[in-house]
Amino acid sequence: MRITIFSFTHNGAALAASLAKDLVQSGHLCQAFTMPKYAAEFHLQAMKKSVTDLTGSFFSSEDALIYIGACGIAVRAIAPFLQDKTTDPCVLSIDEQGRYVISLLSGHIGGGNELAIQAASLLGAAPIISTATDLNHKFAVDVFATKNHLKISDMTLAKKISAAILDGEKTGLSGIIPQGSLPDELTMNPDEHPRLGICISPFTDQKPYTETLHLIPRQTVLGIGCRKGISPEDMEAFVERILHEQHISPDSLLAIASIDLKEKEPCMIQLSRKYQIPFHTYDAHTLSQVRGQFSSSAYVKTVTGVDNVCERAALACSGADTLTLHKTIDSGKTLAIAMAPIQLYF
Repeated sequence: MRITIFSFTHNGAALAASLAKDLVQSGHLCQAFTMPKYAAEFHLQAMKKSVTDLTGSFFSSEDALIYIGACGIAVRAIAPFLQDKTTDPCVLSIDEQGRYVISLLSGHIGGGNELAIQAASLLGAAPIISTATDLNHKFAVDVFATKNHLKISDMTLAKKISAAILDGEKTGLSGIIPQGSLPDELTMNPDEHPRLGICISPFTDQKPYTETLHLIPRQTVLGIGCRKGISPEDMEAFVERILHEQHISPDSLLAIASIDLKEKEPCMIQLSRKYQIPFHTYDAHTLSQVRGQFSSSAYVKTVTGVDNVCERAALACSGADTLTLHKTIDSGKTLAIAMAPIQLYF
C-alpha cells in the first residue's frame, strides 16, 4: 500500500518515525510528515501546509492516510474530500501514545481494518474495528470482493446483502465457486430459495436470484486482429458491441492480445488506454505453437506468418484451453475472447 502518515506532537513524531520504518519493512511504500520543529530530529518531512491542504494533496493518490493525534483532527482533515467508499482511501487514527489504532474510513474495500490490525501489532496497540460484520464475525461481501480482486456491480445491493446477513438471512452463491469452506451465511442449495444472492461471473445475464449481486472477476482476454489504419472509434464500437452481445461486463477485461506486427497500431493502444488494461503482443512463431482448433486463413498467414491471429492470441495471453468466443469478423477487424483461469478463496 501507498501510505502517508501525519503527526503533530513530539511523541507523535517519534511514533510516526517508528511506524513508518516498520511499515516499509513490511512491504509498504510509506512517507511521514510532522510539524517543522520535529522534522529534523526524527528524519521526517516538514509540514509546510495545513494538514487539510496536505490531505487534499494525497487523498486521491494514496491507499491509506494515518493521523497520529486526536481523532477529530483526522475527521476534520478528510471531511472536504470524502466521495465514495469504493474510491476513498482507508484512514486510521492513532493516539500519540500508540495505545489505540482506529479504523476510521474504508475499513473493508480500502483495507483499513486489516491495516489497523497490522499497525496495532507493530505498535503493541489495540485495534479498534467498528464494522458490524467484523464485530459479529459474519461474511462480508465487500471484504471478500476486495481480497479476490472482484468488482462489485451494485454497492446498494451489497449493503442490502450485508444487512440481510446480519439479520440471519441466508444469501445465495453461484457462478465461480471459491476454494475453502463455504461460510455459514451463504448457501448454494437452490431448494433454500434465497431471495438475495451473489453471482461470481464475468457474464451479466446470469441472474439466479430475485436480487442478484454480481461480483466480476478480471479474466476476459480480447484477442484482436485488424488491417492497418482502423480508427480507434471503429475498434472501440466493435468491441463494445461484442461485449454487449455476449453479456460480458467490461469490468471483467484483463488484457488485449495480438501479433507483434500490431504493437504500435493506434486503435489497439487506444483500446488499452480506454479500459486501462495491458496490451500484449506475440510473434508469429509463438502464436503458431498455440494448440487448438482455429479458423484458418491463407491470406492472414501470407501477411502475418500465422494462419489466425485473434484466436491464437486470446489463448496465448489467457492461458485458457478453450475459447469463449471464436473469431468474429467486422469490416477489417477480428475478435476472439478467452477467459483466463482464476482461483478465488473464502
